[in-house]
Amino acid sequence: MSIFEDTLDHYSTNNELSESNIYSKIIFALLAILLNLMTGSPIFPFLIFLLCSFLILYFAKIPLRFYATFMAIPLGFAILSGIFLAFLGTGEQIWTLGFGIGITKGGINQAMLVFFRVLGGVAALGFLILTTPMNRIFAIFHDLHVPAVITDLAILMYRYIFLFLDVTATMYNSQKTRLGYHNYMSWMKCLAALAGMVFIRTWEQGEISYKALASRGYNGQLNMIREGDSIKDVSIRDWILIILFVILSVFAIIKLGNWTIF
Repeated sequence: MSIFEDTLDHYSTNNELSESNIYSKIIFALLAILLNLMTGSPIFPFLIFLLCSFLILYFAKIPLRFYATFMAIPLGFAILSGIFLAFLGTGEQIWTLGFGIGITKGGINQAMLVFFRVLGGVAALGFLILTTPMNRIFAIFHDLHVPAVITDLAILMYRYIFLFLDVTATMYNSQKTRLGYHNYMSWMKCLAALAGMVFIRTWEQGEISYKALASRGYNGQLNMIREGDSIKDVSIRDWILIILFVILSVFAIIKLGNWTIF
């Protein structure tokens, strides 16, 4: 089993929507995020979350376990933010801790809105990230006239994330086979050694990668082979689905208005 078999890069490359036109996915994701922020009711962001999750799990065939892991960290931040907002809101208190501190109706409404906005926004962004290989996203930077130096830096940073993970996993497994991490003191010593050696090995691997680039004629700019995606290649069906999505979303936003729980 490859070390990268259960990573974002693996699933973004190996899914049922990876070959779909990237412009269709970008337009849908951006519209979903924008509409997600326009509503004053938590119901519509929740519907965005359900729709994007359905596309990711059913059409793209991303495993549920990995998708849950992908959503876990932003979900944790959303829950913490919601708790603080529930206590800091205005209006009638529905539960109190004493000393004038408690959960208010306005706080609950604001917390629910922010929580589901985060959920819907991350799911919409996740639809693009989890179904599109990063090299195709970097290729789009050229069409958007992003400076080449920024694109190159983004490519190298993304590459070295996996280099870092590779070195870390290799050294961690090596320590485990030598009975590392078997108690608290061993855990602390192994972690310190791991952090120091990972930094050194990553630096060395970076130098090796640069020499490999230089030996292949690297002149300060990375050249990528583009796969020919164009906004002109977006199918009529995709345009119809996107327009239908916008119409239904606007209708739902108007219909729901600023509906809240309290």
